[in-house]
Amino acid sequence: MSDGAEADLGPTPEQELIARLRTRDLEALGEIYRLHGAAMTTLARSLLRDPEEAADAVEDSLLRIHDGAPRFRGERGLKTWALRIVANRCRDALRRRRFSAGPPEMQDPIAESGLRVDPVEQWDQAMDAPRLLAALERAIGALPAGQREAVVLRDRLGLSYEEVAEAMGASPTAVKSKLHRAREKLKQALREQFGE
Repeated sequence: MSDGAEADLGPTPEQELIARLRTRDLEALGEIYRLHGAAMTTLARSLLRDPEEAADAVEDSLLRIHDGAPRFRGERGLKTWALRIVANRCRDALRRRRFSAGPPEMQDPIAESGLRVDPVEQWDQAMDAPRLLAALERAIGALPAGQREAVVLRDRLGLSYEEVAEAMGASPTAVKSKLHRAREKLKQALREQFGE
């Protein structure tokens, strides 16, 4: 195949969506939400620890996407761009208020984060999956904001190190460092809760 044949393939669906966003097409904004709304919500809920505030952050982020779309260069993917906007919005909200999730006993972190407990039959029946997930969610909530953000983007949402770095506005090396420190803190917290 010649290079000319590749050019005939036309724009990708994401490129078409970007072009529509640049014209401030509201249906394109709705499509962004359909494609990436779950990840945006997961990130906001994990960072803000308040479902209502998280919903506001996602809504505000969609408005920022709509307003900023004409300037979006499209060098990175739409998902990364949308998650970066959500992360920035959440950081702003955290700076404006003192973070207080209240005592862990007063919350159901599994329900708040949208986690499911769906054990595999081969798991040890003695394992208390809901209790472990609740402890893990509390430990994630106790991490410093930057570490929590890195864990959610990488381990919960499955972004690559490069995508996490782009969403956080940091280098991949800094992301790996944050993740290493966060994972060590999480291991320690779970060891303290459940022993080895």
